[in-house]
Amino acid sequence: MVSALRDISQLTVLGSQRSNVYKGGIRAIFSQSLRSFLRLIPRLIKRDFDFLFIGFFGQLLTQIISPFTRKPIILDMFVSAYDTLVEDRQVTNKKSLLSKFLFWLDKQSGRKASLIFVDTLEHANYFHETFGVPFSKIKRVFVGCDDELFHPLPEKNESNTVLYYCSYLPLHGVDVVVDAAELLQVDSTIKIKIIGDGIEFGKIQRSVQEKRLTNVELAAPVPLEQLPLEIQNSLICLGGHFGASAKACRVIPGKAFQMIAMGKPVIMGDNAANRELLTHGVDSWFCEMNNPSALADAISMLFRDKTLRDQIAKGALETYRNRSSRALLESVVRESIPEALGS
Repeated sequence: MVSALRDISQLTVLGSQRSNVYKGGIRAIFSQSLRSFLRLIPRLIKRDFDFLFIGFFGQLLTQIISPFTRKPIILDMFVSAYDTLVEDRQVTNKKSLLSKFLFWLDKQSGRKASLIFVDTLEHANYFHETFGVPFSKIKRVFVGCDDELFHPLPEKNESNTVLYYCSYLPLHGVDVVVDAAELLQVDSTIKIKIIGDGIEFGKIQRSVQEKRLTNVELAAPVPLEQLPLEIQNSLICLGGHFGASAKACRVIPGKAFQMIAMGKPVIMGDNAANRELLTHGVDSWFCEMNNPSALADAISMLFRDKTLRDQIAKGALETYRNRSSRALLESVVRESIPEALGS
């Protein structure tokens, strides 16, 4: 998104360069927001910009900045502070002061921003219904991926690996993947590789050990640059999300874009957000979320049916190129800015 914005007039981009800044908790968010604000002070004094674009998880920064400028604010609101920390991760209960503050933060950010980017229409509905953000302020832009990095690679000998990578958040549903692997253990040819680390890793590791699963490999995280090779070396990719949370139903996993950009057959959780981009049996295979049996059946079916795998893989690449390529999404962003700012 930033690369698209660089072509539009004068631009000040704020926020963490790392999309995982919120993993450090409230303290990390406060710290990052304050540092960004301090860097911005000279620009606020000079007023030498046309608008502000505040990046990922920038609600707090929006509140800090807004009293000091009348310039339009464009906010990347792909993540709700309240939804992420209260409803999904449950770091605090809904009656706490922190919960009320996070709710206020999302609501006020929606009020002060001139334009808000979200990743799905399901998220747009959530922000409108929960925080009262007008639809007229909201623009959906798919997350997409870096297709200079994620693109089809030369074919290799077919493996028997089913690949899933994640940061072990509850909405990812890694427990569902492990339970599906247990059902598939009767077939020694199917191997499931899970790459990553995170808050639920210990629980999942214990589960794999207790179930004595020999068909599951829990692999350490790899650099982003290595992911294309991992994807290419797999037979089937799991796009997710497979967890039961409401948030899991409102987002299209970023990994799904990387997988379809490489033209791989991908299994997705069946929800309205994923169906905004993908079509069951055409460019992906859908299965019921939070249902290990349904996931195991989907893996088994694709594993045995090469024709179906090839068909879905071809459709996946076409969908990526036609609906969510980097160039296409950048054009959507560029066209949205002048319209939102009345220029």
